[in-house]
Amino acid sequence: MILNYNGLRWLKTCLPSATKSTYPNLEIYVVDNGSSDGSLAFVESNYPSIKLVRFDRNLGFAEAYNRAIAGTHVRYVVLLNNDTEVLNADWIDTLVNRAESDLNIAVVGCKLVTMENHGVLDSVGGMGIRYWRGFVDIGKHELDIGQYDHPPITPFSACGGAALIRRSYFERVGGFDSKFYNYVEDADLCWRLRLLGYTIAYDPSAKVAHYFSGTVGEKETGPTKLYFCHRNLLRAIIKNCGASLGWALRNYFLFTSMLVIGYCVLDPRKVVALLRALMWNLFTLTDAYACRLIIQRTATVNEAQIFALMYPAFRRFQPEEWHSLRRILDTVFERKRKLQAESGFIYP
Repeated sequence: MILNYNGLRWLKTCLPSATKSTYPNLEIYVVDNGSSDGSLAFVESNYPSIKLVRFDRNLGFAEAYNRAIAGTHVRYVVLLNNDTEVLNADWIDTLVNRAESDLNIAVVGCKLVTMENHGVLDSVGGMGIRYWRGFVDIGKHELDIGQYDHPPITPFSACGGAALIRRSYFERVGGFDSKFYNYVEDADLCWRLRLLGYTIAYDPSAKVAHYFSGTVGEKETGPTKLYFCHRNLLRAIIKNCGASLGWALRNYFLFTSMLVIGYCVLDPRKVVALLRALMWNLFTLTDAYACRLIIQRTATVNEAQIFALMYPAFRRFQPEEWHSLRRILDTVFERKRKLQAESGFIYP
């Protein structure tokens, strides 16, 4: 399934590569979120075998995929961003074979490289940033020398830009959280799957080039992106943290407070975005708590295991923007970590 919103320029690269896939039982869907740039006409004229799922407005990543997947009756669904190019025709065969090798595997992620340079990684999966500062792509902007491939790593989450999902497990956890709209929905889904004991896998042989934020058009973390990422992170914490919830919330609010202070000087627009994110969670708290009750009641994996997977010993990508603010944050939280370690605190 290829999600599209006004992505005609990207479909001209994505669709030719996707239609060359060698998997024998493949049905390609373009899930369109109310495009107005001629995307649908292009698909209908040039790829009549591709099935179109049309929505009259932009439902966002999570809800559009939920509705489209609900209309299928297949074992596996492969998600693919429109701002991608598939680099090996047998990629789906590879993903399916990996999933079939272990019935506990719920998701298999691809190796994403940058569209500009296929020798540079974009993502091989996701990991958490300690102290509830968000999630980040593993390997981002690193030269690809196979450092995550032999043996393949086990990321905490798979990037929703190119991944295979076992449909029955996806449905068991309720699919993507449609409240998320965009951002963090893939990490949240994988978190909930992991709480039920399922595995998130990665196969480097399935290689896809990705133009980062091509559809959204916001490579840097602007106010809109910050708003969605920050609000969705808090909702994920509320739903998915077990006994650590109080600790996680304290760290999240400390982090947010420091950002607000920093952005008051550096970029006041982002202060508004952060405050909006907090208010949104206040207004949706009842729903988040209802989700939490279900998730925590059915969880089978303890938090120590979750944290071990969420915080692997990989180098963390750090953007160049606001480098001084990031340095201050790192210093404060590293000091906090040392104090906690001295007191025997168990959380990472």
